[in-house]
Formats: sequence, C-alpha cells, structure tokens
Amino acid sequence: MVENDQSACTNNESDGERSLFRNTVLVGALILPIAACSTTWDTTNLDSDVKKQSVNAVAANQIKLTSSNFDPATQVKLGELQVTVNKTTAFNADPTVEQVEQKLREDAAKLGALEVVETEISSVKISPLSWGSRSGTGVAVRPK
Repeated sequence: MVENDQSACTNNESDGERSLFRNTVLVGALILPIAACSTTWDTTNLDSDVKKQSVNAVAANQIKLTSSNFDPATQVKLGELQVTVNKTTAFNADPTVEQVEQKLREDAAKLGALEVVETEISSVKISPLSWGSRSGTGVAVRPK
C-alpha cells in the first residue's frame, strides 16, 4: 500500500512539473513577440519640456559632432548632453555608435545647437536595465 502512495505522489509531481513547464513556455511565447517589436530604447538628461519638442530631422542631421574642446571665446554653451541607447532584449543587436550619435544630434537640435563638442561615446556594456547599453556625452553649442 505504501508503494501505491509513492507512485501517486510521483505522478502528481510529474503532472505539476509538466504544467509549470507548459505555463512557462506559454508565457514566453506571448512575451517574446511583444518584446521583439522594439529593438532599442533610449534615455536623456534633458528636461521633460525640452524632451517633448519636435525635431526637424534635416536640421538634426546637419549638427556636427566633434571631440574638440568647448571654446568660450567663440561658442555659447547651450547644455551638457548625456544619452543612452539600450537594446530591448538579449536577442536584439547591440546599440550602434550611429544610434548614439543620432540621439545626441536630436537632443542638441532641441536646444538649438549647431554643434556638439567634447563628444564621447562608450563601448557597449551590460546595465541593470538592459543587456546592452551604449552611452554618449557632449556639450551642445552654437557660435557667438
């Protein structure tokens, strides 16, 4: 009689394990397509009012990015920029240098800049919220 109780217990554990596995696969199958819809997301240090401003894509693409130093004699500092581009899931491609440069240009355009100086772009790193993040910093300027 004890043997029958053990086999019943083993069958119940197997059913429970199968059910847990089936539920896990079902949830994964539902979440993966949703997560795959967006390949990247980004952050910025701009104020919320500035973030909401629309950007003229042509104007943003004309903003020059350089590693040269800020020159107070010839340039007006409009703001320091800090952006991060993150990949959405571990399955997405790592953020590119071009994506970070574009985000820097968009933020600079929102400030009315014509150039971003002291530009630095990091390599891809794992962060607490993303399997792959690439950051960029710079100073948005316009000529005096």
